[in-house]
Order: sequence, then C-alpha cells, then structure tokens
Amino acid sequence: MKVDFTGAMAGARANVFIEPHKNGKATEVNMRFHELKEAPTGQTYILWAVSPDNQFFKLGQIVNIKGRNEAEIKATTTLDDFGLLVTMEDLAAVKTVLVPAGPRLGVIQIVP
Repeated sequence: MKVDFTGAMAGARANVFIEPHKNGKATEVNMRFHELKEAPTGQTYILWAVSPDNQFFKLGQIVNIKGRNEAEIKATTTLDDFGLLVTMEDLAAVKTVLVPAGPRLGVIQIVP
C-alpha cells in the first residue's frame, strides 16, 4: 500500500506493509516514510491505529533528525479491523496524548 500526505507532510510518500501473525492474535504494521520534511518546531508526526468504534492506539512517532528524509515505524496491534492515520501533534504533550488532537495528514483504510 502507498499513501500520499497533506499539510506539513505534503510531498512525502510512505509504503505500508500489513502482516497478520499466523496465530491471528496480532498484526504487524510497518510504515516506511520517504521524502519527509522536518516537522515544524515543537511538533512531531504520530501514526495511529483506529478501530471501527473510534478507539485510537498510538503505534509510533517520527523523530526529526536534521537532514534525514526517511523514517520507519514498526509496530504491532491486536485489533482485528483497523484503519491507520498520521497526525501532527505537539511534541511537549506527546507522552500524554491518548487520542489524536492535531491535524490529520494522512489516512489509510484497512479492510479485512
């Protein structure tokens, strides 16, 4: 799967790899970002899994490294049915953010 982004991530690309575990109790999510621009000062990009009943689970975040335009997030979710979205969140509040509060920059719909 591929996705294009909007807003602060416009022009970035990502490859999304979804692999269910053989026991059926978890799914691996691997998202590789390319041609990234640095997040605005004080902001970070976060990848979320979202269930059909709108429960959000933070899968990972992209940390800015000057001059680096690629990143990867590897995570596991136990959700059977989920979508993925990327938001931009306040870096100071990232440890306490439990649901997306910032703008959505990319949405990926996963259908079993």
